[in-house]
Amino acid sequence: MLHPQARVCLAAASALALCAAPGASAQAAAPAAPRPAGAGIAIGEIAWADGTVERAELPLKSTWRRLALGDKLRTGDTFRTGGDATVRLDFPWMTVGLSPATMLTIPASTVLSTVLEQGRAEFAGPGRDIVKIRVGDGEVRGGGRLVLRRTVGLTSASVLEGSFRVRAAGRTVEIKAGQGTAVADGAPPQRPSALPEAPRGLHPGSDPVYVRSGQPAELTWTAAGTSSHVEILALQGDGVLLAREAAAPPLRLEIPWLGTYRWRVSARDARGVESRPSAEGMICAVDR
Repeated sequence: MLHPQARVCLAAASALALCAAPGASAQAAAPAAPRPAGAGIAIGEIAWADGTVERAELPLKSTWRRLALGDKLRTGDTFRTGGDATVRLDFPWMTVGLSPATMLTIPASTVLSTVLEQGRAEFAGPGRDIVKIRVGDGEVRGGGRLVLRRTVGLTSASVLEGSFRVRAAGRTVEIKAGQGTAVADGAPPQRPSALPEAPRGLHPGSDPVYVRSGQPAELTWTAAGTSSHVEILALQGDGVLLAREAAAPPLRLEIPWLGTYRWRVSARDARGVESRPSAEGMICAVDR
């Protein structure tokens, strides 16, 4: 079906289709439950949600309520994404992209912070200190664009733009654009190191592949790490519409909207440190 705000791809066989991005996911979600008194201060909203995103219900956080596009984010909230969900949270000072199977908390504290409980989150903001990010035994501060990944006992940080300070076990290291580090629970951060090389050899590449609606596109690339992170983006802008984790190429992925989209892939090393995104390829999903 045609996404509500996508423009249909129209092109001759020899011309590139020009299509706009979907603007908002048509996620069918139940209305958010009424919040109890003193539930927290509204500080942002869900700006994009493809797939399931849920909030742990206060005060006990023992049940979960599915959220929808435009729902407010409040201090004290904990969010989790489904195994195939891509979510963007917008705050006045930064955006946070949540990948599949990720959990993030905004503590109800006097000093605003976020806690990455598990999964992958990308933080982007222009300030010198966008917010304090707690993850595992450590904390991260800085400004720019940062990818954090949390697995059992291990945190990885990859700086794509700007610079960040990672502190754990009494030691602080600074990582700048193009650098990353990893932190094992109970240990100080590792010395900064260069990010892994970005994957190459994407297919489809700059010459778009046309895929019929309802059929998956086969994405291939030259693997540059132990695993990869794949993203589908609008034709214009930086908004990530779909994200998937891949152990190795190829990845077969269905795009649920008509139109022309960009795709890219990042490589991860054994610690979870992530490369910069690759060059972009193009996919055009056309009607049956």
